[in-house]
Amino acid sequence: MQTNTQTNTKHIIKITWLLAASLALAACAHYQVPASPTFAAHSRWAIMPMVNNSNTPLAAEKAEQILGAALYAKGINATFYPASEANDLASILDSHARQKKAQAWLARQQFDYVITGSVEEWHYKSGLDGEPAVGITLHVQSAADHVTQWRASGALSGWGRESVTGVGQKVISELLEGLKVERNQ
Repeated sequence: MQTNTQTNTKHIIKITWLLAASLALAACAHYQVPASPTFAAHSRWAIMPMVNNSNTPLAAEKAEQILGAALYAKGINATFYPASEANDLASILDSHARQKKAQAWLARQQFDYVITGSVEEWHYKSGLDGEPAVGITLHVQSAADHVTQWRASGALSGWGRESVTGVGQKVISELLEGLKVERNQ
């Protein structure tokens, strides 16, 4: 027969383990997602090149494609900047040339909003499990006057069996939760 002290000790140990597990899971993700102004779904949007601050080549291009699909799911049919012809490794890795060409294209277009951002992390961590880690910042501005309308940032470390792309989708979806879009009636 257990005494009250033994029962209380077991209860405290269970609560401590649950609290430790909750803290460990919460430490794997961090988001800064403010609420945005309400954007009309029929507005014209452009997805501009994201800056790749990660060590993974083409991470920004991968994130842009996921962003386009996630925006479409929210009711925004955004137009991508035209892809540039990359003939060698230097042109693939030169994000400044891509940014410059995209800005020249944008100057000749008529859009209401521009969405872009940066990829801070897009890789698998080293170690036995090789967990995926993704960090992304998104930035929306008016196309006419370049005034920032909304900005959000998030990072997530996934589990060993997850893909970097899957974690990237989660991060972008979580960030876009803060983007308010008025649906067409």
